[in-house]
Amino acid sequence: MSKEEEQQKAQATMRIDITPSMLDELQQAPFASPRRAPAHPAPSPAVIRIVAPAQKTLGGADFQALLSSVYDAVFLTDLSGHILSTNPRAEQFFNATKAEICKRNVLDWLCGATEDLLSTIQTTLGNNRFILIQALCQRTDSSMFPAEISVCRIKLAERTVLGFFLRDITWRKEAEERIKTGYNALQNAASGIAVADVDGNLSGYINPSMATLLGLPAGDAAPAQPFASFLASPDAAAAMAAALQAGDTWSGPVDMKRLDGTPFYAQASLSPNLNPDGVTTGIVVSLVDTTSEHLAQQQLEHYATQLRNRNREMAADLQMARDLQYAFLPAAYPAISTSPAAPAQGSLRFAHIYSPAALVGGDFFSVLPISSSSVIVFIADVMGHGARASLVVATIRGLLESIVKTTTSPGPFLQRLNATYSSIFASANELMFASAACLRIDLDEGLIHFANAGHPLPLCSAPDGDIATANCPNSAHGSAIGLFPDATYDECTIPFRPGQRILFYTDGITEAQNAAHEEFGEDRLLASIHDALAQPLPDMLSAALSAATGFSGSDTFEDDVCLLGIEFAPPAAGDPAAEASSTPAP
Repeated sequence: MSKEEEQQKAQATMRIDITPSMLDELQQAPFASPRRAPAHPAPSPAVIRIVAPAQKTLGGADFQALLSSVYDAVFLTDLSGHILSTNPRAEQFFNATKAEICKRNVLDWLCGATEDLLSTIQTTLGNNRFILIQALCQRTDSSMFPAEISVCRIKLAERTVLGFFLRDITWRKEAEERIKTGYNALQNAASGIAVADVDGNLSGYINPSMATLLGLPAGDAAPAQPFASFLASPDAAAAMAAALQAGDTWSGPVDMKRLDGTPFYAQASLSPNLNPDGVTTGIVVSLVDTTSEHLAQQQLEHYATQLRNRNREMAADLQMARDLQYAFLPAAYPAISTSPAAPAQGSLRFAHIYSPAALVGGDFFSVLPISSSSVIVFIADVMGHGARASLVVATIRGLLESIVKTTTSPGPFLQRLNATYSSIFASANELMFASAACLRIDLDEGLIHFANAGHPLPLCSAPDGDIATANCPNSAHGSAIGLFPDATYDECTIPFRPGQRILFYTDGITEAQNAAHEEFGEDRLLASIHDALAQPLPDMLSAALSAATGFSGSDTFEDDVCLLGIEFAPPAAGDPAAEASSTPAP
């Protein structure tokens, strides 16, 4: 053979047939598993190609048909974990083809699995028919799912393999987590929760809060107790039973007692416990301890009852104070007229309107006769209104009777009133002052002697029918009563002739506001009096009050209102020398 022929023969491909027994030996060789490389790789002849015959399908056709029909994903592996075969379900689970799956070891598909797992499986299967493990499986796209895996040995005609039967338990895990979360919530709930049987016996689940509420031993040591035995009223048990028999939920407050008889109060809810077929298998009982709230409500109701009683007493006291305050006002005016020797003849006429902002008020006036032709008129407006102001009014009213016995001059009158008033209220925690005006009308002289203590100046009509604020010097404007104990008050003199009128008022009417927060004011009061000056004295006052309420849009005032009108009426044929009239409060 020539050299060239020998070279061609060396490069030719040889065909070597390998029997099935030889193939088994090759597959069981140390380097058969792709996860284990031989320490010394065998040489790969460049000129020899080994072609193996097609391997038989594991287990035969019947076994393969059964494998394809198994619901779980199945890996068939050799004893070293190399995957020999799988079923269509595994391809769905792992998003891989059978060929892709069989290229890898079973450990490659289990997250965190090591060679120790196979050793443990082999050892366990030596004493047990199968082993059950749980693991996270990883798909080809790196997503994971929890699986329950049953591993067993399967003896086939050809060989013994390991069968890994994988079941996706994602839903079960989620359900277990929900159940666990729900159980923990029940265990840790502040409200008592228990499950009773159909007869109402607490023989099922009882959470710690319920055991504490009912005074039962904790855990499984609690004896079965009828829930009705914890109810203080049999009527409540009957109502609950009726609702549950009708398939309804009963809820409401109940009086209860613990196992040792200690009373407590709760908000209860009882519902039928239904199985999936809608059959009542028991009763779910929920209790919320409302003892503290119940006791607080009882205490609140007790306080409310006391408050109502106290309010009734105060209302009665205020009504009596109102009656007394109205008693302080003149029910009839004194008859004051000129003496026959006076240059001008006539008499005084009076009218008033009194409208307190509250049941009692702080406005007040008094008419004190000192002779048949002269009179002291006093008007005051105590700071604020209500019971406190009315108390100050009563104090002032008591002082007037004693002061008028010592002086009839308006200046000294106010000075003594201020000094006495200040000494009485000096110990009060807060300042209580009052504006006041005092005048002495002497018809025989035809004069008004006037002193003022921070009160609005009166409105005076002139003989020509006009009306204006009284013209008094600044020196006659003294400080309010109660501000300065040693204050003095000067007087001014105002002519007063038959046909003239003088009007005193408190600032409750001038400070009345409309929706735009504008005050009625003295100018509007003057205009309303001017328009009604020709009317009788009571009607003139009513017209002024109507003008103020029409301006404010309300029939009530935020502060007390008092109007006092005085008229020097000339004598008329057939009329008495003096006439008294009064207008009641609206």
